[in-house]
Amino acid sequence: MASIKPLLRLLPCLLLVACGNPAPDGQLPVPSGATAPGKAATAAVAGKADNPVAAPAVATTTAAAKPGLPVDSSQLRPVTAIPGVACTQQRKDWAPECVAGEYRIAVYPDGCGADGFYGLVHADGDAAVLLQTSFAPFPASPVAKLREGQFVCIAADARKQVGERLWLYVTAIPPESIPACKDREICGARGLPAVDWSGTAPTGQCRLEHGRFVDCAAGWVSVSAVEEFSNGL
Repeated sequence: MASIKPLLRLLPCLLLVACGNPAPDGQLPVPSGATAPGKAATAAVAGKADNPVAAPAVATTTAAAKPGLPVDSSQLRPVTAIPGVACTQQRKDWAPECVAGEYRIAVYPDGCGADGFYGLVHADGDAAVLLQTSFAPFPASPVAKLREGQFVCIAADARKQVGERLWLYVTAIPPESIPACKDREICGARGLPAVDWSGTAPTGQCRLEHGRFVDCAAGWVSVSAVEEFSNGL
């Protein structure tokens, strides 16, 4: 019987056509040209470790911002001089939101209307406050100087991504043009704004025309340069 054992061990090889890889005791032989399961698994794991391309990619993209409604260009006057600004509006009755560098800018949809925001120029001991086309760190040009106590409406504000407002876009207007300001001393001196233009002054006087103020001094100032009416008019 001992002479039959070698034949019994070779029988599986004959059934599998060839036996190029003799098996250790206790294991079935593997057909010629194949790899033992243990070696194949080891080779596959080693291949993934050595080849970084084989590793699954990690998602690094962030969700895209929702496409907003088309923004009325007439509302974007406060940001027209700011380079690289991008604006969107999620709903028609919401304020346009703009981004420029590290600043977020909110443009008030009511502008200088009945539900707008207002205040008085606070020169803080200086003779006047300078309006500019933009604010630091963006390039800016002087527009005009407003005197202490000048009535203004606030059309936009700018703040860094996280933090309080740092800049305001204001327009100097006659206080009597706002119904809530008629016969109220809190709104300052009546009449046309006292403006010292830095360049060529507009040919017309500051006035309300079709719901918008025309030929009025407007620009960016530090938030500390305006004493806002926190409770409205």
